[in-house]
Amino acid sequence: MRLLILILYVFASAKGFSQGTPFQHKFRIIDRYIDSLMKEWNIPGLAMGIVYKDQYIYGKGYGYRHVEKKLPVETTTLFPIASNTKLFTTTLACMLDYEKQLILDKPVRFYLPLLNFNNDELNTKVTLRDMLSHRTGLPRYDGIWIASPMNRKDIVHSVSTMKPQLGFREGYIYNNVMFAAAGAVIEKVVDTTWEVYTKKRIFQPLEMTSSCFSNEEMWLHNNYSLSYLQPDSTGKLVPRKFQAQSDALGPAGTIKSNVEDMSHWMIAQLNGGQYKGRQVIPAGVISQTMVPHSIADKTSRWEELSNPLYGLGRIMQMYKGRKMAMHTGAIDGFFSNLTLLPFDSLGIFIIYNSETAGILRSVIALPILDRLLGLSSTPWSERYRKDYLEFKVLQKRARDSINATQVKNTIPSHPLNNYTGLYHHPVYGEVHIALQQNQLQLLFRRQQSPLHHFHYDQFITKEENNDHPDFRLHFLTNSKGEIDRFSMQPYSDPVVEFVKKK
Repeated sequence: MRLLILILYVFASAKGFSQGTPFQHKFRIIDRYIDSLMKEWNIPGLAMGIVYKDQYIYGKGYGYRHVEKKLPVETTTLFPIASNTKLFTTTLACMLDYEKQLILDKPVRFYLPLLNFNNDELNTKVTLRDMLSHRTGLPRYDGIWIASPMNRKDIVHSVSTMKPQLGFREGYIYNNVMFAAAGAVIEKVVDTTWEVYTKKRIFQPLEMTSSCFSNEEMWLHNNYSLSYLQPDSTGKLVPRKFQAQSDALGPAGTIKSNVEDMSHWMIAQLNGGQYKGRQVIPAGVISQTMVPHSIADKTSRWEELSNPLYGLGRIMQMYKGRKMAMHTGAIDGFFSNLTLLPFDSLGIFIIYNSETAGILRSVIALPILDRLLGLSSTPWSERYRKDYLEFKVLQKRARDSINATQVKNTIPSHPLNNYTGLYHHPVYGEVHIALQQNQLQLLFRRQQSPLHHFHYDQFITKEENNDHPDFRLHFLTNSKGEIDRFSMQPYSDPVVEFVKKK
């Protein structure tokens, strides 16, 4: 018997367990990893929480939530979790399906007739499951919600303008607007807002007392993080000012939370929906979100990771022979990673506030898994550092290529005041072109930027060292030769025309 106990102890230790608190002797090693990562990537602040079985076993804040004031990150510091919001929305949908208040595989327009798609096939076939697993064939159209004054009803109305890029259920295209519209479907079924319902069904029973939905709510807590960018090669960090997030995004990415609240969420996920002995979420709901529906990436870039499969609000992969459920989030310079190993009863949540390290978000938890579970070490940071530097070179090359097309010594065809006015697009809203001190200004949503003459009737913003998006405007004339519209690409969406209001 003593020999058996000794063998079991050695086996457990080899897998990264120790007597008493699991993984206790690994935490200093993990701290050193996080410290080195923050220095290498110039990350000002980061928070991490680790859950094992039904226990929150480690949580820590690193660096600063406010660099200028030297305010430290704590486990209670609020951050936007961005697209890690999606699992909350799919959980609500699956709960309603479980309770037979809706059917995930029924055409979604049965529940929300106002939701119209671009063609008859989508109108008759698209289900909530399709929308929540990114298989409608519709491209992202993030310009619809970025910094937008739209509400959820406006988002639903905009879906009819979204032209498919793939055939229905033909492949995977990540789509925030579909999640926002799915939230509107949930609201119709339960007759209350997505925010109120999320708080009632998830936040309150899981004692997520600090979690909220809007920036204004987050700012009332005082203990919240700013995000930072590095505008040049000096390494100096400056706070981001432009806010892409809007209420219209809602069910796709507006939750704000902290490590302590998210530990409760991870405990429920790892324990079949149970928290403190209570069945908060049906076990079948947790299982349903893990059923794969789409191949999220067919390239299988790294041998350590299998092809990612998208379920409902989460990605399923194998990592070094272990089943992993994970998702990332990215908005306004904040990046989050929620990684769960269901068969190892292990969960990790990481969130940080640096634009420079955004590329690292999908793998930032993997070195922690290597250390906790005694797996072989993989140089994830070095791999992605190489990618980051190559991206910066390509970014500069693309900018230089565009600048090389400029025709020198041209002038606008009209006096500058002829370009001013209010321009409108039925989906993207209004753009105001103003003239200040003999320079045109673009006012679009939350952004005001000077317009610099590029050539002929084309003007550009120059925001490459700022956090504001860049735009290129090509002004056009009517049959009378009057400036009456311009073409512009709203963020990464297709080019559209804004027409001048009379």
